[in-house]
Amino acid sequence: MVLHSSCTSPKTTNLLQDKGPLYAAKPFEDYKLQINDEISCSILTSNKDFSDVFNGVVSTSIGGNRATYAIVETGDISIPFFGEVQILGLTIPEAEDVIQNKMRQAIPDAQVKVFLNNNYYYIVSSQQNGRREIYKDNMTIFQALAINGKPGPDLELEKVKIIRLDETGRSIIKEFDLRAESIIESEFYYIKPNDMIYYATSKRAFFRITSVTGLITTITAPIFAVLSIIAISNRLN
Repeated sequence: MVLHSSCTSPKTTNLLQDKGPLYAAKPFEDYKLQINDEISCSILTSNKDFSDVFNGVVSTSIGGNRATYAIVETGDISIPFFGEVQILGLTIPEAEDVIQNKMRQAIPDAQVKVFLNNNYYYIVSSQQNGRREIYKDNMTIFQALAINGKPGPDLELEKVKIIRLDETGRSIIKEFDLRAESIIESEFYYIKPNDMIYYATSKRAFFRITSVTGLITTITAPIFAVLSIIAISNRLN
């Protein structure tokens, strides 16, 4: 059985169009640690006995990888030998300084390196789903597209949603038009850790269906996408 199909205009799919919503510019800001974020750290010191013990505890506590410290609701993490450290709302370099100062009370020449373990964003749509690494601090939405591939014409580029966590760890849904040129340097331009990017299936997809199988896929795909969003959100929270 063959069903009706239709074409899509460039206006529907082209990026960087000078028409459409005008988004306010928002300069890039370093990511600030939030509740439920997970970090790990290592220490370098001339006190080799201590560094071997500390890094050994860290590396063996979770099967050979660096131990993970979650930021709890009080904004603290608990580090072996050093106790509670408040790092909520700090950037990674700021967190390194705070943890390093804490450790230097006992180890004067301690140097600390901090890593954000949940430095990922998520893609959810009827075409693709998955977790991707944020490979640099100022990674943009277009660089994400280069990695994941541009969404197809069956997805609503004019109503892309980002589920983003605020400083308290609460999920906030933001919507933007991916085709608009003004997203450059806007709040939607830079990818943040834990961002969940959701592309809804467009109504246009229904008119490009060429088979009964395609019809079933088009109807059920949004359902599975929503279920994926809920599952990922539950893991984050």
